[in-house]
Order: sequence, then structure tokens, then C-alpha cells
Amino acid sequence: MEDADKQVFKWKFWKLTIVLNIIIILIALAVGLFFKLPQPAGPVVAAVLILIDLPLIWYFRKDYYRTKAWLDVHAGPSRKEEKGAQKTEE
Repeated sequence: MEDADKQVFKWKFWKLTIVLNIIIILIALAVGLFFKLPQPAGPVVAAVLILIDLPLIWYFRKDYYRTKAWLDVHAGPSRKEEKGAQKTEE
């Protein structure tokens, strides 16, 4: 992988990591607040947090598969390595 591609992947991975952490924190808050808050408020707050989390989960999944497809294209051996391998075979 070339340096420019590594830099792009680094930012794509960073973005996915941040979104995944937000998803996990919101789910943990929903579960914790469901049991911690008084009865009428607990389930309502948990439901709101889960509803906020659903679009994030959808976005994460879509962007994960896009990044995976991008990585499949760009993660192969670099062009310099391919040329060097072809020269040694000849």
C-alpha cells in the first residue's frame, strides 16, 4: 500500500472507530439509565437513546462496507513491488 493510501485508510479507520465508540457508549447509557432512573423515565430515556443510535448504526454499517471495498482495491501489493517481481521472474 502506498503512503497516500495509508493516510486515507488511517482517516477512514479513525472515523469508523469514533462512530463505533459513540454507538457503544449510547447503548451502555441506554441500558444503565433504563435501570437507574425512576420507573416512568427510565424506559423513555433508554428508548430515546436507542432511537438516536439507530441512524448511527446504519451509517457505521454502510461506511464500514464502503471502507472494506476501498481497502480491497488499495491493499494489494504496490505497483513498485509488482514491477520488481515481474523483473525477477523474467
